[in-house]
Amino acid sequence: MSDSLSTAGASSGDDVLHIAFGVDSSYFRGMGVAIASVIKNNPAMRFVFHAFAFSVSDDSRRRIVQLEAQYAIEIRIHVLDPHVLDEFRNFPCFAQHHLGTFIRLLIPDLLQGVAKRVLYLDADLLCLGKMDELLSMDIDDCIAAAVHDQIETTARTQIAALGLPVQEYFNAGVMYINVDNWVSNNTQMRALTVLSTQELVFADQDALNVALNGRIKFIDDKWNYRYHLVDFLSKGKSKLEVTAPVVFMHFTGPVKPWHDWCLHEAKPIFIGYQNLSAWADMPLDQPRSARELKLFSKFLVRQGRTLEGTAWHAKYLWKRSLGRFHSRGKK
Repeated sequence: MSDSLSTAGASSGDDVLHIAFGVDSSYFRGMGVAIASVIKNNPAMRFVFHAFAFSVSDDSRRRIVQLEAQYAIEIRIHVLDPHVLDEFRNFPCFAQHHLGTFIRLLIPDLLQGVAKRVLYLDADLLCLGKMDELLSMDIDDCIAAAVHDQIETTARTQIAALGLPVQEYFNAGVMYINVDNWVSNNTQMRALTVLSTQELVFADQDALNVALNGRIKFIDDKWNYRYHLVDFLSKGKSKLEVTAPVVFMHFTGPVKPWHDWCLHEAKPIFIGYQNLSAWADMPLDQPRSARELKLFSKFLVRQGRTLEGTAWHAKYLWKRSLGRFHSRGKK
């Protein structure tokens, strides 16, 4: 089920914080840079990092080993067996989801006996502050600590859509989990069943909100400050607009700071942390899909770069026409 890589560091003790990521092939860079940002901003803390995935390339393994050596930290790779989900494959909604969608739901059960608490992090965030408060945070009477999702939009619609008895909805991109409480509540089975049998808007996040309703401790937004880059760029804004201290900045939505076409201040900040990681030599992602080309052309125009925007819009139209041509050819 799993294998691990370790070069240094203790794996137990109340002063060690276990941090887990669930990733697929496109998010190993994001995870590595997130780890570098955690270490950079919390040099006195002791960590054990866990990377859960259904497959890991040789290149990603090499970079993880390099990152371990660079910071004398411990990163354990857990390669999951897809057969662990076999009992859910016949459910009506299972095939709608990429395998990676299920990873977050599996992590706490796999870490029982390894850690009493685990901090789950999405791989599209950066640590920008101190995390030592977590070591003394009381989560004994809940299953996890998390942050409210957008109250006026996501939370309002999903509380109603999911019929949640307790009127609250959290963002699952950052969860500080009491492992034993998670397991005793049968959270994994409950969430996997919901994900595999119901039509959901936010997939595993919705499933977790159903399974954990009323058992979440809500904490300050600084632990999961959602920053939807596409909203700012669509308005021609490129400056990072944050007024309060942030521990984790979570880049939600289709635009990530490792996209070369992200014309926002978040990109050079990300590059700064990437340069501290084993992914320092990896070029940023170029726009490839028709949607990305269209967004990039829109961002350029919004920032007054009309000629460039028009040129990229032409590339978008060409990409879209090719897609339609291939679609007709398959009929």
